[in-house]
Amino acid sequence: MNPRTVLTLLTLLYAAPLICLAAPPRDMNPHSAPALIRLEPYADEHWTFKASIKGREESFLLDTGGGLTAVSPEAAAQMGCEPWGQLTGFRMRGDRVDLKRCDHVEIDAGGILLRLPTTGIWDFNKMLPKDAAPIAGNVGLDAFAGRIITLDIGNRQLVIETAKSLKARIAAAKEVPVQFVKEAEGYSTTIAAALDTPKGRIWMSLDSGDDVPITISSHVARALGLDPEKKGAQPFDAALAGGVALRGSARVKDIIFDGNIGAPVISGWIMTMDLVHQRLWIAASKKN
Repeated sequence: MNPRTVLTLLTLLYAAPLICLAAPPRDMNPHSAPALIRLEPYADEHWTFKASIKGREESFLLDTGGGLTAVSPEAAAQMGCEPWGQLTGFRMRGDRVDLKRCDHVEIDAGGILLRLPTTGIWDFNKMLPKDAAPIAGNVGLDAFAGRIITLDIGNRQLVIETAKSLKARIAAAKEVPVQFVKEAEGYSTTIAAALDTPKGRIWMSLDSGDDVPITISSHVARALGLDPEKKGAQPFDAALAGGVALRGSARVKDIIFDGNIGAPVISGWIMTMDLVHQRLWIAASKKN
């Protein structure tokens, strides 16, 4: 099994889009300057960062489409967690995933403390090829609840914004209507951006953990001028609501939500996500 196939499986928890109330905000950023998490490439289109559990540095996969942060059984043992209970979600194709859970998890990303009320437990490493570097967890947007973050893959960084830096950040960006999607008893968080079609508005999940540029569900393919019966990639040229161009290679699949935007597209954007007020801004990437 190649790394791309394996990492697609790590996009764990999805559901049909819902509009949900925001979680109670924590400190957006207690520091006076934006806080930075450096990203490292992993298996082509995937990205990891270094963080510590109980003082031991590990690699964690950053996956905005994963919904629920999950750690490996080894990482859970390192934290002193005894797995218990169950969390349930669904992958893109609708197959069900049941996970044991750990509570009150803390991950230290270079002084940036990510506090999670609950994580899932998933044995990532048994699925990886023997020569792949091990990872301790799959970190989703739930790890950044109550914060405003900017994902800038082109410059290999995730920034936790301050009120001042946010103002400067979005000055040249376009705001895109967004829905926040919650499942796994409300613990998971993914976001979906609006795309208008002649038939009506659909919602595209933003998924840094998927190496397919654009995936469109067969149930909305015709509304976007795509052939739902065609195998393989089809050219795609549209725009998200708000005027952000969405172009590239699209594949039509039987999935349980409208569509998915993967890392090859997201890497060309600077994407600012307000996880407090449920807002999204996108600008074109400017690599340093």
